[in-house]
Amino acid sequence: MMKNYLYLLSFVLTVLFSANSLAQQQGVQQTPTPALSQQSQQFSEAELAQMLAPIALYPDSLLTHILIASTYPIEIVEADRWLKKNATLSAKEKSQLLESFDWDASVKALVAFERVLNKLSEDLNWTQQLGDAFLQDEAKLLTSIQALRKNAELSGNLDKMANMNVSYEDDNIVIEPAEKEVVYVPYYDTRMIYGAWYWPSYPPVYWPPHHSVYVSHYNPFYWHSGINISFNYFFSAFHWSNRQLVVVNPHRSSYYRGRHQITRGGYAKRWLHQPAHRKGVAYRGKHISKKYHSNRGNLHRTNKQAHLSQRNHTERHFKQNLAVKNHTVTNRQNQQAHTKNSTISRQGSKPHKTQPHIASVKSKGHSENIAQQQNIHATKATAKSHSKKIKTHSKRDSRSSRGHANKSQGHQSKSVRGHQSQGRKSRHN
Repeated sequence: MMKNYLYLLSFVLTVLFSANSLAQQQGVQQTPTPALSQQSQQFSEAELAQMLAPIALYPDSLLTHILIASTYPIEIVEADRWLKKNATLSAKEKSQLLESFDWDASVKALVAFERVLNKLSEDLNWTQQLGDAFLQDEAKLLTSIQALRKNAELSGNLDKMANMNVSYEDDNIVIEPAEKEVVYVPYYDTRMIYGAWYWPSYPPVYWPPHHSVYVSHYNPFYWHSGINISFNYFFSAFHWSNRQLVVVNPHRSSYYRGRHQITRGGYAKRWLHQPAHRKGVAYRGKHISKKYHSNRGNLHRTNKQAHLSQRNHTERHFKQNLAVKNHTVTNRQNQQAHTKNSTISRQGSKPHKTQPHIASVKSKGHSENIAQQQNIHATKATAKSHSKKIKTHSKRDSRSSRGHANKSQGHQSKSVRGHQSQGRKSRHN
């Protein structure tokens, strides 16, 4: 009996232990580790080559702006809608209006490339994936671009880029415009340009042309009209050896600056993503989200410092313009005072000497004092002339009154004498 009880107890314990171990194994299989989940969210080489195929042969300068702008998909949509509403404006008017917008500088640079901006806005899923891949692993994405360019070279198609200069630096292929300040956007068939495609399960993204465009093995590129650069554009470049994208200050970058001038100029910094321009679009994976959300305070301080420096620059520029304006006003007032003094000297009065290069307030007060003194001299002169006239009139009146009095006394004396003589005559008679 005791043996049966022990046998039954051991059987129950064995069943419970086996069930527990099975449940633990199922739990391990159902909940992957963070490393495995992070690897599953990373883009593979095949996926990178698939999404980069339509733009890998673009000139480097344009490609830098596309990669940066792809991390801000909402601003791309806003820029495309604004461009469609203001299609009648000239390129100069558009660039002047864009300066007041708070979009990223690369988004503003793409406004001149209407077809590219329209394609990024239409295929928004592809654009967001491109930006996520660039934020996840910048070096891996740039390596994929170089791999695609080498495939195009092996197929013999890079030598047929008529409007581009293709150069080589440390086993890296650099594509730049043949004309420094004119950028051409090539169109090519991604299913043909790279030769045999290595990943049949991930065919390259194909963009159909806007109108009937003919490309072939002998002529694999079609060139749209060139874009004359007269806006802020030359402020970003690839540092291919380091697999980095570097930028400089985008202001006053409408004039040509070569890749080496940007990367080796001393002012270049590695491009830094600004979450404020993303405007709430979710990131791919918790790792990237945590990376940029944790740096939000630092980025906010950086943006604040940039805003303060820009405001100080604006105030400094305003003060310089004000100083020039005051200087011109001072010179004008000095000229007016000089002309007044010259006219006064002609009339016989002493001219007032002007002191050039004095402050505008002092010159204004000096001119007012001169005017007051002139008014005082004029009033004194008029008062003197008026008093002289009064004196002359009074003298004339006194003389006339004396003459009348003398005449009346003469008449009276004559009449008295006449009466006296008549009285004498009557007495004699």
